Amino acid sequence: MRVYQVPTHTRLWLVITIIACSLPQLIRGPNWQAGLVILVMVIRALADRQRIRLPGRLVRGVLMVSVVGLTWFSFGRIYGPDAGVALLVSLFSLKYLEVVRQRDAYVVIVLGYFVCATALLFERGPGMFGYVLLCMLLLTACLVGINHSDTGVRPLAHLRRAGAMTLQAIPVMLVLFVLVPRVAPLWNMRIDSGQARTGMTDRMAPGEISELSQSSDPAFRVTFDGPMPAANERYWRGLTLSHFDGRTWQQAIPRGTEKQEYLAERGRPTPDWYKALLAAERGSGYRYQVIMEPTQRSWLFAMKVPVIERGNAALARDMRLVAEEPVYETLAYTVTSYPGLSNAIRLDDAERELMLSLPDQDIGRRARGLAQQWRLDSDTAEEIVNRALRFYREQPFFYTLSPPPLAVDSVDEFLFMTRRGFCEHYASSFTFMMRAAGIPARVVLGYQGGEPNALGSHLMVRQYDAHAWSEVWLDGRGWVRVDPTAAVAPERIENGLRAALSGSADDEPLLSGLQSFANSGLLGRLRQWGDYVDFQWQTWVLGYNSQSQMSLLRQLLGSVSPLRIALALLAGITLLLGLYTLFLLSRDRGYRQSPMEREFWRLHQRVASLSGVPLETGITPAQLAERIAERWPRAAEPARQWALQYQQALYNPAVLADNPRIRHLRRLRNRLYKLLD
Repeated sequence: MRVYQVPTHTRLWLVITIIACSLPQLIRGPNWQAGLVILVMVIRALADRQRIRLPGRLVRGVLMVSVVGLTWFSFGRIYGPDAGVALLVSLFSLKYLEVVRQRDAYVVIVLGYFVCATALLFERGPGMFGYVLLCMLLLTACLVGINHSDTGVRPLAHLRRAGAMTLQAIPVMLVLFVLVPRVAPLWNMRIDSGQARTGMTDRMAPGEISELSQSSDPAFRVTFDGPMPAANERYWRGLTLSHFDGRTWQQAIPRGTEKQEYLAERGRPTPDWYKALLAAERGSGYRYQVIMEPTQRSWLFAMKVPVIERGNAALARDMRLVAEEPVYETLAYTVTSYPGLSNAIRLDDAERELMLSLPDQDIGRRARGLAQQWRLDSDTAEEIVNRALRFYREQPFFYTLSPPPLAVDSVDEFLFMTRRGFCEHYASSFTFMMRAAGIPARVVLGYQGGEPNALGSHLMVRQYDAHAWSEVWLDGRGWVRVDPTAAVAPERIENGLRAALSGSADDEPLLSGLQSFANSGLLGRLRQWGDYVDFQWQTWVLGYNSQSQMSLLRQLLGSVSPLRIALALLAGITLLLGLYTLFLLSRDRGYRQSPMEREFWRLHQRVASLSGVPLETGITPAQLAERIAERWPRAAEPARQWALQYQQALYNPAVLADNPRIRHLRRLRNRLYKLLD
């Protein structure tokens, strides 16, 4: 059997490619994986230089068992996305120790295509996609390289040919992306551990939102069909918290209410309150699309009152959107919010009882007394609300990310002692006092504000935009939003967190690490461009789901059927192949001589014309020099020099037939012309 050794010039490409394909996993995986790759590369480098022998089967077997054991130790299993990818990358690097024949190199390269694609399991942004394309380009260059001998090879030529092949494949990839029916891909697997990436949980206690607000990670992006609402109207509600145990607010539904009565879900009987909502006069609204980052939670974010138009979600009676399943990947949904519908949902007795419930009398004694005094001194609920807001404005309250801890009574200690807090402190204490005054109230948890991107029409909402506010029930108006934070720090609502805390010496170190488009100079512009590219990628690539595809195909094909899709796919591929064929035919203008062939042919023709005797076909440079020496003895030595230089440039791997070499041959040939005349 013939054994094909891997060419020397391809080994460096293989090393670079293996490291590049493994790099995403090495960054996020356990440290021993990086050590394993380094060990493999050192062993292989020493073996290639004949310092040591390649490890035998026993050593490779021990390494493989060790990798499996370390994977089990690091992840507690050897299956699943995290452990499976770690094991695959480790075995991929070990496979390089077995590369001797050409077939071994083929196995490593094919395995590399799978390895580089696994990076998309954990990160699907445009940057990672571009990196995967780069890895595939390197793999293709290796594939080209192992099919070339070491004679007269240029390693960079492999990369150019691989780039040409990749560019030729891109149109086919686009046709397949648009027309092939969308099915759940491999990277839709649930790969996270279950911890919410946003950090926002289904409860609220003092200090939790302030910790979340120290992150500038994206929460979601929003693009509006029409004008963007003002900053003080951008309240993105996600959770409604109704039960308070003295320290923590939690979600709850009224006693005796079934879940199916509280949620309006597709395919389920429509609750009466939702029928009344659909029948009510909606008025003007905002239509927008939300592209939400994974949270591993089932709640969505929208302004009030949301009506879902595209996406699978249910609407709860407390005006929050609930997804059918936890959000494990980037999710896009389209919503129209009608603020005027807030009075269309009635408050029944069970819900009123829940919205007035308070913990035992040991919590908030002074706050209860103050609220009850307001109730005695006021004629309407609106007047009580205004008294409470005036209390926050007139007393020395401070808005800060670093509030002091509240040890025993979170309500009274904040209202009458520390008076330093974040939005959750103000929303919690205000809601407590409203309930103590006999006004149904609840806490709403979500985000407020968002930063427009000047390069596009979308809004970026970051984690530091997390916010809590209150809603009170007013007869004739329904649920009305009241934000006590605005009474203390109105700049928080108008200009965002950074503007509200910019003058605080305690919070300045925390703010310095938060990213923003507002940063001046090149860094701010780069962030805007990066966010704009990422938003377009999320919208047009990751957001291209089965619904989007069906809508596009209806526009292109009229109606969608398997036959029409198959015909469109066949037509698209045939058109591309036809264009490729025309391009190749336009470039194929017959046989074209190389520069070295032209150099030989010119001297060949001059000698034949001057001697008057046709030269035989297949004459070599040395034979041509002998004919010149026989016919023109004084040109014998220059002819031999020309033949020697020509043969070295053509056959010696150490001598490149580059432009300087060809110019040198041309000068020798011109000197011969003078001796032949």
